[in-house]
Formats: sequence, C-alpha cells, structure tokens
Amino acid sequence: MSEKTRKGLLGLLSIVLLATGGTMLYRQWASSPAMPADGGEQLNVRHAPEAPAGAQGRFPAQSVERYTFSQDGKDLFDLLLARYLDNEGKTQGAVLFPKDMREIASTPTGLRHEVWQSAADVIARKAPEDALFLSWWDDGQRIRYLSGKEPWLQRPARQTFVNPVWKALKDNLPAASAEEGARLEQMARWLTMDGDTALAEIAAHFGASRPVYLLVNNDLLLHLAELSAYGGAPLALDSKNIPAGSDLHGDIAQVKRWAQETGDGNYLAQKEGNYYRVWSTPDAKAKNALLVRLLPFVDSLKQMPAGVSLVYQSHWGGFLSIYKVDHRQCVNACNRGE
Repeated sequence: MSEKTRKGLLGLLSIVLLATGGTMLYRQWASSPAMPADGGEQLNVRHAPEAPAGAQGRFPAQSVERYTFSQDGKDLFDLLLARYLDNEGKTQGAVLFPKDMREIASTPTGLRHEVWQSAADVIARKAPEDALFLSWWDDGQRIRYLSGKEPWLQRPARQTFVNPVWKALKDNLPAASAEEGARLEQMARWLTMDGDTALAEIAAHFGASRPVYLLVNNDLLLHLAELSAYGGAPLALDSKNIPAGSDLHGDIAQVKRWAQETGDGNYLAQKEGNYYRVWSTPDAKAKNALLVRLLPFVDSLKQMPAGVSLVYQSHWGGFLSIYKVDHRQCVNACNRGE
C-alpha cells in the first residue's frame, strides 16, 4: 500500500469512527486489499425508508430512514434516523444504531443497539420524572427518544455538520438553536476541563432544584475533534488498535505494555471484533479531564471524582455509565479545594 493510499484510508477511517461513534469498520478493512490511491477514499451514502418497528422508542416515529454508508461499492455501516414529535409538539430527530441483521448483538453496531436499549429501559423505569441528563448531543437524542427523559442537549450545530457523515443527515436532522449552540459549547468545555472544577461548575449552574445525571460512553473519545470545534480543550490521548489473540492474558499484557510505553499505564480498552481499541493518557491534564475521569480508564476506576455517584454501568466493559451529580458534595469539594 502506498503512503498516499495509507494516509487517505486512515483519514477516511477517522472520519467514520468519529461520526458513528464506533469502530465497526476495522474488522472489514483489516482483511481488505489495499484501496486505490486516487479517488478511492470517497464516502458515499444512500438512504431509504425503514419500517418504524425497527426503531421503536417512547414516541411514535413519524418516519424512519436507514442511511447506508459505503466506499468503493462496499457497504460499511448503517445508521437509523427517526423523526418524531415530542411532548411539546416539536419535531425532533434521533440517530440510532440498527439492530444486528442476524437478530443477535454480535457486531459493534448490534452491541451498541443492545447497550442503549438496556440503558434506556433502566432510565425510563428508575430515573425521576424531573431528571435532567447531561450528555453529548447524539446521546441526548437517544436518551429522549428511547427513554422519554429530558436531555440538556439533543440538537447539533454547524460545527458538527463539517463531518461528511453528519452532513449526509443534515437535511433531516433538526439543528440547534442559538441557545442550544451555547449549551454545546458549555458541555464541550465541561467534558474537557479539570474534572473537579467541571463538577463544581455543573453543580453551581443547575443547583439542587432537580436531579441531574451525567451520561457518558466510550464513543465520546471518538468525538474529541468535535468537542474541540465547539471550544473544548484539546485532550492529548494516544490511541491504537491492537489485534486480539487467542490468549486473553497475553492480550492484557500487550495492552498494558503499550500503555506503559505511551504514558503512565493508565488506559481504557474496548473489544471491537478482532481488535482492542485502546486509549492511554500520556498527558496529566488530559488524565484529569472530566470525560476521562468518568470513563472506565484503569486509574479513573480507582477513585471516583467527588460529587458524583455511579448509578448505572452497562456490560461490554462498562461501555456506558450514568452518574448522579451530588450538588452538596460538589460544592463542599470546591470549597475545600479538592
């Protein structure tokens, strides 16, 4: 594979990983022949109506579209876009992961579908009626549509539509108002700033008048460029895809060795098909960012930030986590300078 081809393929892969929030292409491309050097990096999309039964949520879907993304004539991944009216009669959209075509959650897309269905069921049953969920906008859409609870964010602004995948959905994806655009900038700032400082600001901003929850998942690490575009601090994280072998202990040793080589041994590993998608934190500032502190990095698991309590964590290595913000603890920790 030529250097030009390699750079082009990696560039397209980065776009798709960021846009879909998943590494679902790695298995296909790892075993594929080299892509053509000229014109082979074009990402194409087609869409067609989907039966509403394939995207059931807490609101009746007015329409569901399946978007199929392909490259060089080969289908790569699908996304569903459900459009519906919320309780206030406003048109909303929700980008969803389709169920595995074989009716089992075996692929990265199917796993994400299963994780979100399980989490949404718990949220719908156990979260207070007046609960407010802080998350990134695409997760906010899934929270609203699948559970019926209120997210702080659920519409993207122009910074998101620079990405070609989101641009393909733009005409059918309601855009953020100026007010929500300001919220996107604030959320990007909170997620990428010092965790304790961010939680103190969140507690001060929302007060104690209603229950506030933070929902994060590993795919947020694939949104780092987007967070920066909204004014978030750049997070210096290293990332690598490490092939999975037949010896789990050997795989773990390999991941740990890479994490030591690229930083201080702090890492997050997510199994995606035949690969581990691994992140490390060579930069101390990034290690203390709220996003990193709330995700299942090995050092983050040792000490939870003051001011939050973990109330839910999914399977698949803790891919999705929900924290309850404790207003009093956040304020006390800030006053103590923790």
